[in-house]
Amino acid sequence: MLVGVIGGTGFYDLLANVRAEVLTTPYGQATVYFGHYRGKGVAFIPRHGQGHRLLAHQVNYAANLIAFKEAGVERVLATCAVGSLNLDFQVGDLVLLHQFVDHTSGRFNSFGKISVNMADPYCPELRNCFLQAAQELGTDLHATGTYICVNGPRYETRAEIQLFRKWGMDVVGMTNATEATLARELGLCYSTLAIVTDLAAGISDIPPDLDTHRKVVQANQARLAQLLLQTVTLVPEKKGCACEATYQKALSARHLRPPDVYAKGDGSSP
Repeated sequence: MLVGVIGGTGFYDLLANVRAEVLTTPYGQATVYFGHYRGKGVAFIPRHGQGHRLLAHQVNYAANLIAFKEAGVERVLATCAVGSLNLDFQVGDLVLLHQFVDHTSGRFNSFGKISVNMADPYCPELRNCFLQAAQELGTDLHATGTYICVNGPRYETRAEIQLFRKWGMDVVGMTNATEATLARELGLCYSTLAIVTDLAAGISDIPPDLDTHRKVVQANQARLAQLLLQTVTLVPEKKGCACEATYQKALSARHLRPPDVYAKGDGSSP
């Protein structure tokens, strides 16, 4: 079994026998790092590239996830950084996402081939793996959190944050709804652990910025990596979730095979 991991640069340093491979997909190339951890195969993609050079709207989510799919990955564990809209979620806290609202526009966020059920966007089995890993390690973790995804690269206004809070959002970010949607359209089980790197505009007098974001992630890198690796060990060989059945139902409704979902040729681009 090959477990996919999407996160920050450097995670591959924790894996054994790592090799990098550039995979070509219909939507471009993706560099995947293949390695092992405690006998399990791991395929890792640094979402923002080496040195965090790609901003959220520049990430080729389609190529990354198709590369996983074609490499044989069926389940994906991800991490992401978020701003908090919930005073119970402070800087450095870990949040296991359970719902999202997609507030992006003009972004490639669907292959446009199937209508797939997204009522529960994160795989419940993988979420349980995260929760079990946190319990085993004694790591504090918020078990639920609703994420609102915005375009970026700018940060939000005070008025936007006030509106998002009224909507019931807990955290805000720029990547996860896009990634989760494309993963579901490819039939990949997917779950995300978020780390709070700042309090959103109007909640704190300290404005968000990329340097602060990176410093918080760096300060918590060891804790994140430990929890992520422990979760990898808990991913079962056999699926016990409904993600695959949901995907197959969507395919059947359109009389498609898996490769047809992301086959290019209609002029679309990520």
